[in-house]
Amino acid sequence: MIQLKDVLTIDNGAKFLNADLHVHSYGASADVRDKTMTPDAIIESAVTQGISLLAITDHNTDKNVAVAQEYALKHAGSILVLPGVEISTSHGHLLVYFSPAQASHVGKLMTKIDLQGVMGAQDSHTAMSMADVIREAERLGGLCVAAHIDREGTGFDKLHDGFPNWKKDILTSSGLYGLEVDKSTNLNMYTPDDDQSPQGIDRKRLAGLRNGRQETAGRARLAMLQGSDAHSLVNFTPRSPVKPWSRIKMSELSFEAFKVAMIDPEARVRAVAQLPKSIPRVRGMHCAGGFLDAEIFHYSDNLNCFIGGRGTGKSSAIRSLAYGLGAHEGFGDLGHCPDTISIWCEDANGVLYRYDRNRGGDITVRAKEDGSITEVPQDSFRIEYYGQGELADVAKDPLSNPGMFQDFLDRHIILRDLNDQEDTLVNRLRENAAQLIPVEADFAQLPGKMQSLAEIDKKLKVAEEGNLKEIVGIQTRLAAEKALLATLEKTVQEYRQGFSLSVLERNFDSMCQTAGALTGEPDSQSALADVKARIAESNAFVLEKQAELNARTKTAAEQIAASLVKLKTVHGKIDGDIAGKLADLRTKGLAGNLGEIQTLLRSKQTISQGIATIEQRRTHLNTLRQARQKLLDELTGIRNEMTKRRKEQLTLINSNLTKTITDYTVFVKYEPSGIIEQFFGLVSSVMHGSYYQDSHCRSLCQKITPLELAAFVLNRDVQGIARAAGIAAEWAAEIQKRFFTWKNAFDLQAMAKPPCPVIVVKTKSTPSCEIPVIQLSDGQRHTILLTIAMLAESNLPLVIDQPEDDLDSGFIFSSIVATLRTIKEKRQVILVTHNANIAILGDSEMIFPMKRENDKGKAICRGSIDKIDTKESAQKILEGGELAFKKRQAIYGY
Repeated sequence: MIQLKDVLTIDNGAKFLNADLHVHSYGASADVRDKTMTPDAIIESAVTQGISLLAITDHNTDKNVAVAQEYALKHAGSILVLPGVEISTSHGHLLVYFSPAQASHVGKLMTKIDLQGVMGAQDSHTAMSMADVIREAERLGGLCVAAHIDREGTGFDKLHDGFPNWKKDILTSSGLYGLEVDKSTNLNMYTPDDDQSPQGIDRKRLAGLRNGRQETAGRARLAMLQGSDAHSLVNFTPRSPVKPWSRIKMSELSFEAFKVAMIDPEARVRAVAQLPKSIPRVRGMHCAGGFLDAEIFHYSDNLNCFIGGRGTGKSSAIRSLAYGLGAHEGFGDLGHCPDTISIWCEDANGVLYRYDRNRGGDITVRAKEDGSITEVPQDSFRIEYYGQGELADVAKDPLSNPGMFQDFLDRHIILRDLNDQEDTLVNRLRENAAQLIPVEADFAQLPGKMQSLAEIDKKLKVAEEGNLKEIVGIQTRLAAEKALLATLEKTVQEYRQGFSLSVLERNFDSMCQTAGALTGEPDSQSALADVKARIAESNAFVLEKQAELNARTKTAAEQIAASLVKLKTVHGKIDGDIAGKLADLRTKGLAGNLGEIQTLLRSKQTISQGIATIEQRRTHLNTLRQARQKLLDELTGIRNEMTKRRKEQLTLINSNLTKTITDYTVFVKYEPSGIIEQFFGLVSSVMHGSYYQDSHCRSLCQKITPLELAAFVLNRDVQGIARAAGIAAEWAAEIQKRFFTWKNAFDLQAMAKPPCPVIVVKTKSTPSCEIPVIQLSDGQRHTILLTIAMLAESNLPLVIDQPEDDLDSGFIFSSIVATLRTIKEKRQVILVTHNANIAILGDSEMIFPMKRENDKGKAICRGSIDKIDTKESAQKILEGGELAFKKRQAIYGY
């Protein structure tokens, strides 16, 4: 069986490495007073901390450079130590780095800058401008970074207000590769993302001048860095989880690889402070059987690109990944699906998961944490997956299919907790309705029964005033007492059957199963064991009280039954007396309408019993109504929170759309008219056959919520419906009439009508005018969704099959490539692409060139673009080979 360790032995491309490029040592920098801060100790600590790129940059001296280089050989292959220096210029501090092969050039630089004072002393400095020092360093092969530019007194940005020419000279120097800042909030200084203050606008303008100079036009962006500037071992080993380091992508530990990264900082340099502590990532996948038989894929944490000709297995690779994780069920029906897929993942908390799935079978998921392995639910690890054409389907007409668009938006926020709560509440409302509908139906009969009873009493009262006055009076009261007797006999029956208090019991094991996988922490298990014991005690107490209750009610039933026997005896005696009196009246010819009176008395007894039976359930009715109202209030709160979370993501979405789409002003908003498909379906069904047109049904659903309509219906508020929906009173009355069933009303109460997401497109002309989104090209609509997906706050691995569909290469380069470079180290991306801009200019950390061999798909020459054989394969697949590439170059005139 393939294990994760087998996957990890395979190359997974270029990696971002931890770098601290600003450290001082004892004996060289006079302001370092920690005697343990030696080059040896610094290097040992760096290796322990996981730093792979280190520069010891003492003030205006090369004293410890040779010592550091010699000691670094001990850890060759684990860490690259750059010879460096921090120079105090007339315009602030400057960091200079050289190749280890040119370590002596640090000393040469010191001789060329007219250093004043003793080397390494706190007052040592050069009177030369920073721009001049940068030029001298560049001539010697050095690479320069302006140090802590936001620090008062020594950072060039804070050294002088405004923007004199010497600041322009620094920023446009070809030997300047980066800017270091102290505060992470200043990492956008001198970048296109600088703030909109007058100073920020001027900084952007100055930095933009690099585009206009031939020497810097190819690398207009400067690397934004942070370093510890440590002067003691305590400061060099910060306890804070956010390290004052940078992350630099290098294909190997060499000065050349470092320089390549600094030339392309947008894709290869990140400050740790801007990055999440960790991200969920797919570590690797193994396929057995099918078209990708025996293939192992070890993914980079950043951008992965599958490339290759038609039928080489590119799409099969990511479909296998999606199928193995439960994100693409249909793939299992295809012949090229692997027989067995194993996938290794790691979440943001460092928990490892192994997913195993046989073709056509269920998914088995095991988690490894703290050395223990447990089975966990299928959705413990998730990806955001889009098959080929899936984004295009959403983009076709988001206005006509807002539900699909909302599902797309919901992939990028956390709603799982609210969705689970909503489902639970809706189910509980259904259960409540099943109990409440028959009770409400019974109580709905009360007014009619009460009216019938009043009419009978009225007739009996008239009868009492005739010859039968005495007999009718007795019979009326006897009928009432017999009705009471019947009710009491039902009570005796209920007492004898006994009562269940199971509603008060709780099932701890069922609760745990519903909750899903738990932490397994010893302290948690101990606390939960106590909870389980207390619940068991409570359940036992409930059962004990249930037995006690039933024992008492059974005793009471027998006692009541005995009393009712006596009552029946009394009734028998009264019946006998009445019969005697009636016989006497008959002999005298005074019986009158006696048959009608007896019929009235029997009806009264029946109706009275019915009323009593219903009234006995009034407490139950009120309890069910109160429970329902509480559930509805909770459901409203959950849905309001859903809406709040959905609207909160719009700030980032609209900001990203503004930066990405330049032809139009594009933004997403929510319309209160709502997503009405479910609501419309119910209304059109109920109004079927009434000639109420579908267009009117839609208008009604847009103007009123299901909950509001339910309230109007139950309150018989026809005018309320007419006002809220803007319709005629006749139609409002028809709607009220047709909806007035408990099932319809309760269905309305539980129904959702979330706000409707809408894409708004406006021209940038003055005045601007709105364009229906459907009038945009397929590519433009696709661009909007792709921008949202790639730049969302979600950190789930993003897996897309051919994101370039419907997009032109110019836009891919200006937008998609820029986005892919921006999200490095923040989100894992796995793509299938035929577009060279995405794989090459996107600076893919891992390229999987796919080839068809022996009727199987196979990854060849895998690696980053810095790897020679990977570069050659990519050129052949994406560019048509070296000759084709050079011919195009010649045709374009380059």
